[in-house]
Amino acid sequence: MLMKKFLSFLMLLAMFACEDTQKESFTLSGHVEGQDEGLAYLQDRVAGQMVNVDSARIENGQFTITGTVDNPYMYYLNIDGVPGRVSVFMENSDIKIIVNQVDPLQYTVEGSRSHEIYIKSNELAQPFDERLRALQRDIVDAEIAGDDEKVEQLRGRYEQTNELKAAELLEFIKEYPNHPVAVFIASRQLTHGLNHEELSDIFNVFDASLAGSTYYDQMKEQLETLEKVAIGKPAIDFTLPNPDGDEISLSDYQGRFVLISFWASWCPYCRDVSPYLAEAARTFSGDDFEIIGVSLDREKEAWVKAIEDDELAYVHVSDLEGWRSGPAGEYAVRSIPQNVLVGPDGIILARNLEYAKLNELIDMYLQGV
Repeated sequence: MLMKKFLSFLMLLAMFACEDTQKESFTLSGHVEGQDEGLAYLQDRVAGQMVNVDSARIENGQFTITGTVDNPYMYYLNIDGVPGRVSVFMENSDIKIIVNQVDPLQYTVEGSRSHEIYIKSNELAQPFDERLRALQRDIVDAEIAGDDEKVEQLRGRYEQTNELKAAELLEFIKEYPNHPVAVFIASRQLTHGLNHEELSDIFNVFDASLAGSTYYDQMKEQLETLEKVAIGKPAIDFTLPNPDGDEISLSDYQGRFVLISFWASWCPYCRDVSPYLAEAARTFSGDDFEIIGVSLDREKEAWVKAIEDDELAYVHVSDLEGWRSGPAGEYAVRSIPQNVLVGPDGIILARNLEYAKLNELIDMYLQGV
């Protein structure tokens, strides 16, 4: 009898332990080293813009924010007096964060399993990213020096490094098929410029039980949109104003090859490939070919200045809605730069032609090869 009571007591303890690990809300306890007061803002990134969702007053370097998330989700902390912002993968648990006012990038987070997985993915990607940045610098130097052979070699090494990084990260996310943070990592690191089939392969890594979670549903929506604008499908027409306010439509160029270039003045990678687009425009623009630059800018002055500075002498349009840009949504553009090649009959011929080989590839399509 005594043994039965003891076993019942252990089962009761186990029940309470399970309940403790399945909290219905989060408590974010923060410590700002080197700063006693101010405000800490919890922010969400919505269509590329930071939006405050909660805030707390800092007293003696401490603050607390409480709330609930339906599923693990990336939020950001913007703290008065601390440069920049830090990212925190929130989940319903007790989370502690320590931020140094002088060196905010060296912050620590405890109590969020999601954040731990996210940090591991960053650590895995870091050496690849450092190598890619170094190779990019070397490519620019070789281009300036006019060493075409070296440029080609470096580009090959860059592509190989990128492929190795993608392979490592894919194996990493396969360890967490039931976790929303793995979908977030895949979306950020692996889905740039993928076609429908390639994105489908990544999406199928994740368990269908994630349906209803933010990042899984977003990837599913992107997959469905990509299917509508896949190679061989009719291009979706759009009409946007150019810098002078004149309405320009994709269909205005029916009968020509049209390269739709998605970019923005604030995107450094877009500006890096501007010379290739400018060269293609100089070489091919005419009765048979045109480039339409669709900008995801919000500020007209910055948009127009970038066009002038980069000498992009082709058609430019923008609704100045940033990531809410209509064509960007219709063409499943979640990162930039990206491009879509449309044939004279309005059918999509290619997506994300390699910028470094743009002239060669455009010539191939124009010649009907």
